Amino acid sequence: METLAPWISMAVGVLARVFVPWLAKRRQEPDKAKWAWKFVWPQLVSVVLIFFLLPLLVGDLAEMGGLPWQAAWLGGWAAADIGRETYKALAKEED
Repeated sequence: METLAPWISMAVGVLARVFVPWLAKRRQEPDKAKWAWKFVWPQLVSVVLIFFLLPLLVGDLAEMGGLPWQAAWLGGWAAADIGRETYKALAKEED
């Protein structure tokens, strides 16, 4: 279980990055905070890309099991955040 905890923590970090901003907006403006997959898919794509690139960056993926849960959570948040920020930058360029 100890080696599985960082992976679970990373998944929770990704889910937090997806849902926390939406929940915060929903709390402030319940009528305007509609759920839309267009905000989620870029985050999930970036997480999948990073997951596939991770073996190139980390020589032994078993070492990921040794990460503290906080670092794994932040890694999951950051992976999803990269996708969201990239999507926002590209959406501005299209306008």
